[in-house]
Amino acid sequence: MEREIIEFDVVLVGGGPANLSCAIHLANLVRKHNEDIANKSREGRIIDIEDKIAVLEKGAYFGAHNISGAVLIPDVLSELVPDHRQLGCPIDAEVSKESLYFLTREGEIKVPFTPSPLQNHGNYLLSLSKFVGWLSKITEQNNVMMLEGTAAVEILYEGSKVIGVRTDDKRLREDGEYETPGTILNAKVIVLGEGSNGTLRKSIVEKLHLDEGKAPSIYELGVKEVYELKNNPLQKGECIHTFGYPFRKGLSGGGFIYGISETQVVIGLIAHLSSEDPQFDPHKELQLYKQHPLIKNIIGDGKPTHFGARTLPCGGYYSIPRLAGDGVMITGDSANLVDSRKLKGLHTSMKSGMLAAEVLFEAFRTDDFSANQLAKYEEKVRNSWIYSDLRQGRNFTPAVAMGLPFPGGPLLGFQMLTGGASPTGDLKTKPDFATTKDMKAFYGGKVPEPLPKADDRIIVSKLTDVYLSRTAHDEKQKSHISIKDEAVCKKCISAYQSPCTVFCPASVYEREQEIIKINFSNCLHCKTCDVKCPFQNIVWNLPEGGGGPRYTLQ
Repeated sequence: MEREIIEFDVVLVGGGPANLSCAIHLANLVRKHNEDIANKSREGRIIDIEDKIAVLEKGAYFGAHNISGAVLIPDVLSELVPDHRQLGCPIDAEVSKESLYFLTREGEIKVPFTPSPLQNHGNYLLSLSKFVGWLSKITEQNNVMMLEGTAAVEILYEGSKVIGVRTDDKRLREDGEYETPGTILNAKVIVLGEGSNGTLRKSIVEKLHLDEGKAPSIYELGVKEVYELKNNPLQKGECIHTFGYPFRKGLSGGGFIYGISETQVVIGLIAHLSSEDPQFDPHKELQLYKQHPLIKNIIGDGKPTHFGARTLPCGGYYSIPRLAGDGVMITGDSANLVDSRKLKGLHTSMKSGMLAAEVLFEAFRTDDFSANQLAKYEEKVRNSWIYSDLRQGRNFTPAVAMGLPFPGGPLLGFQMLTGGASPTGDLKTKPDFATTKDMKAFYGGKVPEPLPKADDRIIVSKLTDVYLSRTAHDEKQKSHISIKDEAVCKKCISAYQSPCTVFCPASVYEREQEIIKINFSNCLHCKTCDVKCPFQNIVWNLPEGGGGPRYTLQ
């Protein structure tokens, strides 16, 4: 296929907080530089970045694929956009009340204090999709080319040097060819900020061995619903975190309830994908969670209006790959920079983007885009508070995965006293797919607890939640999900009872006797299947840009 070739200086793959912060900060630095030269307070040359920087977003619009808790520590935002309130930043509320509960199946114990990592007073509660949409408008005002509905599907190399990306082909014809070929975007630097477990990030880490000597990238899955209530018992700005029920042996994580307005609350669970349970189903666990009296008393008269799911990197400090190579830098969640101890990654993502921008600005100023110049980005991250914060939480996730309150609780207390150390040495992790036990080993002769029949109010079916996520894909395309070997699926069905049919929060996978059927149009792009299939037998490729969820309040 003949493809148009467009030349840029910088192409940012992924339109989330990290890359948008990078683009905004870079534009601000260049503007200040040019003003100083015009005022003759600085020597040098004018830097022209107009239409030389592009941001690619595979969602239908900026914010369409963005979901998190979302609690934002506002310091970095104030550094990036000091007048963000005057510019209409979509803050739902400031945290004004917070609490922590340990849940049993029918009861709860309120913890008399909130551990410092979970203290959120004054932090912002916001919709990440709306926040990203707002950041994208600021980015666009800075003469950055914004390409929404455009997926970068391939990294282009000269040897080990990254020289550009290829975008997606669109509109499959009956003859098997695509009506609109993708474009070659050449660039001096590609910035990968695709979010958690990004597809191109995964490919380049493998190709260039950027994770050599590092702990494996491990993940957790966040699932959340927004409820509209007639009578909201929570204050606007109230923030509740829970541990305990519905988590149990072999399954770890935590829950949250946020009052984002007088009539809306967010209910969510974050579950580690290191679960041993072969029938691990985070969506089901969310429905069980909502049956707990504490939660049910909050949402009792409400109805769900929005749903979302996404993975989050939780390997932290020891799993951070090399962040720069020849022609490439990695930012945000793609760089595994989430602080799981604080249950936050927005501030670290944005700061990593800003540090990348400072290195890019220097590259523009000196006309040096070499690998040695880009390597300064990793040095900046290592010398920043990002690394010091993540180091304090270096053993957090493995300790929680051991179970709460015991034995993980005492380990967490020891870590708080020692700045993150563990009494038995640093805790090791395994890839998420390697932790799943087979049915016999995990359940013996028992069967998983059934979920009560869906009423689509308290107990919401997966397909109803897919509808609430507003997920859609153009059916005239090849499935972006495939099975490597159907014979392996038969082994998986026999030993594990097809985990993909339960861990997927969107019913993408269905079992028909000994065959796994794929409903790719349901896909939320959470990529749980890419990391949790026990045989690594699922291939998740990028679909056409514009497909997937269309989040608005997530």
